[in-house]
Amino acid sequence: MTAQRPGHAVIVDLPRGHEDDAPELRGLAALAARVLADPCRPGAARLAADRGWRTRHQLEARASSFAFWSVDDDVEEAGAALAAGASRWTESDHELLARSRAAQRVLAGQRAGQVLTQLNQASHQAAWGWTPPSALGAAQTIANLSGEVVREELARLGSALRVHGAPRCDGSRGPRPDGPALPAAPPQASTSTDDRRWRGGVVHVRTTAESARLSVRLPCHSDRPGALEVLVEVLGSGPEGRLHRALRGERGIAYGFSAGHWSQDSTNSVAATAFVRAPDVADTVRILLDAVGGLLESPPGEREFEAARQRCLARLLTSLDDPFAAADEVRRAARGQTPIGELVRSVSALTSLDGLRAVSGRRPAVAVVGPDPCGRAVEEALGSHP
Repeated sequence: MTAQRPGHAVIVDLPRGHEDDAPELRGLAALAARVLADPCRPGAARLAADRGWRTRHQLEARASSFAFWSVDDDVEEAGAALAAGASRWTESDHELLARSRAAQRVLAGQRAGQVLTQLNQASHQAAWGWTPPSALGAAQTIANLSGEVVREELARLGSALRVHGAPRCDGSRGPRPDGPALPAAPPQASTSTDDRRWRGGVVHVRTTAESARLSVRLPCHSDRPGALEVLVEVLGSGPEGRLHRALRGERGIAYGFSAGHWSQDSTNSVAATAFVRAPDVADTVRILLDAVGGLLESPPGEREFEAARQRCLARLLTSLDDPFAAADEVRRAARGQTPIGELVRSVSALTSLDGLRAVSGRRPAVAVVGPDPCGRAVEEALGSHP
């Protein structure tokens, strides 16, 4: 008989994320969360600190969520405590806000200079033709986040939060969801329908480093839940996948590499990345194009597929061991997202990757962060690639 895990968690959803920020107030959702997460002011953060709860915060495009875990039932007080903290604003909060603004401004600058941030933004630009604004905002927009702006935002959030909780170990129900369901994400006002179509192309972020980071991304069709997750496992971010064999085992030109998939505006895409020396950029682009494109054109054999499927299942199932996992599953279902348990069933039912294919006639999106010669190397590699 399996022992039941003690304790339980709740997740408090706030109905606004970073894509809800007005252009002149970019960073508002992040700053509001930073204020609410400060244990110096009354609210859920102070309660968590006093009682030793485990906490987590996630800022998403259309929501901001706080998760709380406790071995005792007292964690169910988190929603009311967060709402009370959001509705409270005193003179001392102005000083706290000044510190929070300064910290967020520093963090925003650091994030903007990170190579992985630059690569992700360049990959998005190459794929869609535009770059999403930073969730943290920029120096000027953060400066616009006055006490009055933040106070009004906190009041809105506190009056519309929603609490999700999983059933307890004894089988009784967790807290019922409070507040309105989060709305479906509307289209971004800053981009038109035409701007959100797949573009493809090359974006080069120039640096003075001797090495380069690359991303090769291809759009694809997938009508079978779980197929993209297994495809990413075939490519692999470890020694079991095709990228390891192609980039390290056979040629030894890259140490760091990864694979991932995205879904945006009804378009799926798969990407592979690598960290290489600048002189190896052209060869690496060809290798990544062959790895991703070849897998979309010709599904893996039975043995390779089954090994990747089992790795995918192991990754999904171990993610359910997280202390917040049960509450996360309830939240996903409430928001119309696919729960991990449902994805596990879909992956378990897969017998092949047939039906997963590249979108014909679309250019790949290639991003490179590195010194000047890298951009020309990418263009040459694409020009010579069949």
